[in-house]
Amino acid sequence: MSETYFEFDYLLRIILVGDTGIGKSSLLMRYTDQEFQQNLLPTIGIDFKTKIIEQSGKSVKLQFWDTAGQERFRTISRNYYRGAHAIFFVYDITDRQSFKRIEYWMNEVEQNSPPDTIKVLIGNKSDLNYKREVDFDEGKELAQSQGLEFFESSALENRNIENAINFVAKLWLKKQELEEKKQQENRKANPVLQNSFVSIKKKSLFQLCQC
Repeated sequence: MSETYFEFDYLLRIILVGDTGIGKSSLLMRYTDQEFQQNLLPTIGIDFKTKIIEQSGKSVKLQFWDTAGQERFRTISRNYYRGAHAIFFVYDITDRQSFKRIEYWMNEVEQNSPPDTIKVLIGNKSDLNYKREVDFDEGKELAQSQGLEFFESSALENRNIENAINFVAKLWLKKQELEEKKQQENRKANPVLQNSFVSIKKKSLFQLCQC
């Protein structure tokens, strides 16, 4: 049965950005399908995957948007930034150029995403340590300078992918619960607002029954 038919409490959208060929699609395939393919074709436009998880006693449907790294797909990718709750900036630890380009991707996201979007830096292909061009400390320092959480991951070895996603899900859920609590307190403090909310809800139900 498809996950589409399962109920869930929250919907969390996560978008992966970074240069082409750095393993974004492999990370998602490993996490959602528990598979690894050595030579995946580059993503064209946007790839889409989902998975439902339990986090902090809540059912969360994760929507992953895997963006293409090629320049000709930039306009498509920018449209998706605006709807993302979290963004993974991904680079390849064996490709220094992909690390240098992270600053470009951060600027892209900064201009096109909501200010409260959760951001994480991921150094991928940590299983290829013998080919490493970007030290762990370099990635960590960049993340700290931008206020991001940092992970090194490996799709081949299934390393740290789940940890990074669970970090985002837990942090995002906490923000949602705080916002819901704030809204409840506001309604209690403002009976007029609360009565208006109830009145609108009843009216909507009445109209629905008349159809």
